[in-house]
Amino acid sequence: MDDTSAIKVLLVGDSPQSFFLHQKHLEKNGCECEFVKSEQTAWEMFGRHRFDLVLSLHPSREASCPSLGVLLSGSQTTLFYALRVEVGYWWVPMLRLGEECFGAPVLRPGEFANSLDELLEEIRTDATRSENPIQAG
Repeated sequence: MDDTSAIKVLLVGDSPQSFFLHQKHLEKNGCECEFVKSEQTAWEMFGRHRFDLVLSLHPSREASCPSLGVLLSGSQTTLFYALRVEVGYWWVPMLRLGEECFGAPVLRPGEFANSLDELLEEIRTDATRSENPIQAG
């Protein structure tokens, strides 16, 4: 991926409006966003597409649908779950470039918005290293 390649983002939640501000920011920064309503549908999407970043408003509580963290662990995908709080959401980092983030601090809405640009740069840098392993060494 070079700097002009789009980062693929999957948004998982009840409605696209839940992600309105984040989606605008992501698309302004060269990301391609897709929306699904459930983790079950997200699982199906991963059978056909690769995503660099997944933002999910609710972890699955369905016994028939293992968590996205299980599916994406070991991949190059970054995964955040949002936990609803009194005002907005707190974002919980679950995977960073496929590595588990146990013990990572929860990000409040403003902190998450501020960290999105750094996160996108990290994803782009990692993708460039993956495409050019000799330069990455």
